[in-house]
Amino acid sequence: MKTPILPAAAVALLALSACQSKTETTTTVSNDTTVENTTTVATTPIELPPAIKTEGSYRCHGDNSLVKVTFFEAKKDGSLSASVASPADASPVTLSGAAGQPMTAEGGWVLSGNDKSFDLTQPGKPKQNCSK
Repeated sequence: MKTPILPAAAVALLALSACQSKTETTTTVSNDTTVENTTTVATTPIELPPAIKTEGSYRCHGDNSLVKVTFFEAKKDGSLSASVASPADASPVTLSGAAGQPMTAEGGWVLSGNDKSFDLTQPGKPKQNCSK
């Protein structure tokens, strides 16, 4: 027995065409004046967070520790940021700084260099070089 596919498709299209899109306007009467409520669209553009440039695990040569670092693309103003997790499974700390300057964070965190090799100073530890 053959199933009639064409009539089933026609019934589905007919059911979908019965749906209508309606717009609703709310009016409020106050002091004998009719006011329409409208939604104002924000004119300030939304700034997205910076995109990830590179991410990886790096070996620090001072104490042979492993750190996970995420380097982000430069922001519109040229500032840079990175997220450092040391040890690699710890909560990350976000460091930031102006272009050409070391990235810093509260507590004594300092990162200078690039995504290939960098110097990292962590709270309570001396400065050490880290690379992939």
